[in-house]
Formats: sequence, C-alpha cells, structure tokens
Amino acid sequence: MPRHLRIKISKKIIVILIIGILLISYILIDGAIKPTIFELSQSQLQYLANQAMNDSIAEIIGGVSYTDLVNIVKDSNGRIMLLQYNTLKMNELATKAALKAQDKIMNLGLQGISIPLGNIVGGQLLAGKGPLIRIDFYPTGSVISKFFSEFQSAGINQTRHKIYLTLNAVVKIVVSNTGQTVNVTCQALISETVIVGEVPSTYLEGTRDEILNLVPSD
Repeated sequence: MPRHLRIKISKKIIVILIIGILLISYILIDGAIKPTIFELSQSQLQYLANQAMNDSIAEIIGGVSYTDLVNIVKDSNGRIMLLQYNTLKMNELATKAALKAQDKIMNLGLQGISIPLGNIVGGQLLAGKGPLIRIDFYPTGSVISKFFSEFQSAGINQTRHKIYLTLNAVVKIVVSNTGQTVNVTCQALISETVIVGEVPSTYLEGTRDEILNLVPSD
C-alpha cells in the first residue's frame, strides 16, 4: 500500500478515535454532573416558586377579613348553630391566587436559574466561581389551590378558628433535554378569629379536610 494512503488511513483512524474519546467523555461527564445540577437547581427552584406563590397570595388576598369568608349563624339564645362559608368568594380568591402564581412561576422560568460552574464541579475553592450555567424550568399543569380550616382551643368556651390557603405547583427542570419534576407547596394563613361560645362538636371533631375542602382551580 502506498505510503500516502497509509498516512490518510492513519489520520482518519486518529480522528475517529479522538471523536470517540470526546463523545465517551461527554457522556460520562454529563451523567456525572447532571445529578449535581438537578440538586442545586431544585433548592433554588423551590425558593423562587415558594416566594412567587407567597407573593401571589398576598397580592390577591391581602386585606380580606374573617367576616368576608365566614358567617357565624347563632340561634335565638346566642348559641352557635352553623359556620357558613362564603364559598363563592373563597373560590374566586383561590382561583385568582393560583393563576397569578402560575404566571409568576412561568415568568421566572423564562429567566431561568444561573449556577456557577464551580458549584457544579464541587470543592470550596471553586464555589461561586466560573461561568454561569443557565437552567430552564417551567410549571407542568395548573397550580392547584386548596382552602382548609383549623380549630384550636383558646380558653374557656373560646375557640380559635384559622383559615389557610395552600398552593401546590409541579415544576419541571430541564437539563440537556432531560427533565426532573419538583413539587412545591406553599401554605399561608389567610384569616383567623376567636369564637366566643360553644362551637358544635361536628367542627371540632372533623379533620381539617372534612371541615373545609375546596379545590377551586383547574
């Protein structure tokens, strides 16, 4: 075989070997650092999404009073007969808070999360150093909103009634065409009052979900 043909074949083999080594190295490195990227992204994502949901609840439900949500019905002797929830109002508030939270999380996802390469590689000397790696995320499905109620003893013949709103979002982190979902939950106290008088045992003995279970979103 002529010498120049042997040289050409040798060069092709070398190029193929280099490409193969680079490809294998990329696969190994990619597989090694992905778990670290997901772990670092998850903590930032949970913080950002939780903050977005808290802000949404504050913007929508700020200023809402207990009497806007609950009407205490008493008999002629002043005894409590019924706690009447304003479900239309609560559904409206919960739906608005869920939609606003979803918009905020979507906007945050468009900005992405930036993680220094040094944090991904590891080691205290490299922490916070190196180029920033952008990680994208977005909500999957709708943010779910749910009210629940809680009763606590507040003294002799007094009961503290608290109303909470919970928002739950499923957010997907995307790294090199690989995704990982994260559940983020935010719980906020919406309103509370101290009820003077005997509260019917039906309320006190029920679970929180039995007392009030609204799922207004979707």
